[in-house]
Amino acid sequence: MKLAWIEVHQTLPNHRKTLAAAAILDISPVQMIGHLICLWLWALDNAPDGVMYTSRNALRNKMVATVSQWDGDPDAFVDALVESGFLDERDDALELHDWYDYAGKLMETRKANRERQRRYRESKKQQEANVERNANVTRDVTVTKSERHAPTVPNRTVPNSTIDSNNVAKKFDDDSIPMKLAMHLKKEILNQDPTTKTPDDLTRWAIEADRMIRLDKRDPGEAAYLITWAQNDSFWRANILSMGTFRKQYDKLKRQAMTMNQSRQSPSRGGETAAQRLLREEMEKERGIIIDIGELSS
Repeated sequence: MKLAWIEVHQTLPNHRKTLAAAAILDISPVQMIGHLICLWLWALDNAPDGVMYTSRNALRNKMVATVSQWDGDPDAFVDALVESGFLDERDDALELHDWYDYAGKLMETRKANRERQRRYRESKKQQEANVERNANVTRDVTVTKSERHAPTVPNRTVPNSTIDSNNVAKKFDDDSIPMKLAMHLKKEILNQDPTTKTPDDLTRWAIEADRMIRLDKRDPGEAAYLITWAQNDSFWRANILSMGTFRKQYDKLKRQAMTMNQSRQSPSRGGETAAQRLLREEMEKERGIIIDIGELSS
């Protein structure tokens, strides 16, 4: 906890006001300093502007004497401080003389701290409101996209259990298309090098595959073929070691696969481009592909 402090000048013990007040009260200057410091420390929290109000002078003087640790006559104590110049008397109050010189920096610091805390609280409230508003917008957009894209590809999922990075709770069964793609990628990676580190729980890979199908609108059969093609390519097999990376590099993989088989292309027909037909034929010929093409197109 940060404690408050007051500034005490080195001239205080021999200052004329200190000596005068001590002489009036018939005490030593060092005792006078003790009473003054007690009064000032009390004022830091109880009279921060240096002004002490009471409805009755007698009560006011007793309060000043008490907080100053003076056990003699309260009126005599206050009169001594007024006469020596440590207190200024008003009609309805006593004011600590030159109070700003002793506690002004503290008063300014407290005021600045209060303003800084006020701005911080307002900023925090605004940030929390923005987060809540963005969360609501994200939920609305997610629902809209799901409703719009859901009919395109069957997605047999069972809710609950695993939470992905966007807090979308999903648990894919082994027969779901996203999980089949995840298992296919793991199998092809291990076919190349059985010592490669792959996850035991493929849920996150399945989530990426699900996004790839729904959001990126990738054909699952085409994706299955490209997984096999990439793991049989000397460059890509060292770089495609997760579904997230595969999804990110999907377009590059597809272009390279099409380029390598360009000589076998023929004119498009039936709404299917030559490249798409070529990939489909390669998929159908590829042994070990776990995705049933007829099922995926239904």
